[in-house]
Amino acid sequence: MNAKTVCGAAVGWAWISVCAFGQQRVIQPSPAYYQSGSAPVDRAAPAQVQAPMAPPVYYAPPPVAQPVYAPQPKLTLAPAAADEEYEDASAAGGDEDGLYWFWGSKWPGLSLGPKIGTTGIGADLTFGVTRFLNLRSGFNFGTFTWDAELGGADYDMDIDMVSIPLLVDLYPAGGHFRISAGLYIQPDTKADIQSTPTEATQIGEHTYPPEVIGTLRGQVEVADAITPYLGIGFGNTVGEDQLLTFSLDIGVIFQSYDSSLTSDGAGMTTKLDTFRKDVELEAKNIQKDLDDFRIFPVLTLGLAWHF
Repeated sequence: MNAKTVCGAAVGWAWISVCAFGQQRVIQPSPAYYQSGSAPVDRAAPAQVQAPMAPPVYYAPPPVAQPVYAPQPKLTLAPAAADEEYEDASAAGGDEDGLYWFWGSKWPGLSLGPKIGTTGIGADLTFGVTRFLNLRSGFNFGTFTWDAELGGADYDMDIDMVSIPLLVDLYPAGGHFRISAGLYIQPDTKADIQSTPTEATQIGEHTYPPEVIGTLRGQVEVADAITPYLGIGFGNTVGEDQLLTFSLDIGVIFQSYDSSLTSDGAGMTTKLDTFRKDVELEAKNIQKDLDDFRIFPVLTLGLAWHF
């Protein structure tokens, strides 16, 4: 073999070796290829069925921490006062049982009951307007005997009393204490007076023996049928949650009187009118004494049923 042949064979063998080594080398893909989720492919390897690639893994962002708030205490309103509860119930017009005025105040109701006192025996009817105001009326009747010294003699008085009160009761604090004012109508209040002296007695300006005086008779009447009244009292018969109530009245009636006097003694038939003039003067003296009773005391105790 010549040298030229040997050199050509060596070059060819080297070329074949280089080609074979190149076919066995695996080409590695770039890192970006792996991040896309694709698997590397060996292009030099014979074609074969590739296994399915794993799905890409996605990472959810970490949850954002939410602020934690401490529970706040609930606000509650203080209980309303008694007056506010009464007004609120009245304004609601139905939160409580009962009747209500057009201005929203609850109607207290009515009460009726007997009473007894210096005005006689009778009954009172009370009409409630508000918790601070009542209207009251009724009827009183009494008859009793009273011994009194009038003028210059002692008299037995048979008193008949008939009266109809028309009163306004004001409760300043809405409780049980009241101030009362109004009128007493007295259509037939009078007293029959009688005196039969058993010894010499001054009549008018002179003193006379019993047989001359005889029996003195007269009548005392209230001058005005309508008389004013002023007083105080305790007990609200139409008060809230009151069913049976005692009440007390203390007051005065302002009134005046008219009087008349006559006699059946011997002095009334004498020719001289001295005794008759003294009887007229005695009537005036009785009138003056009655003026001391212009303020008639009222003290009554009552019991009432609220409905």
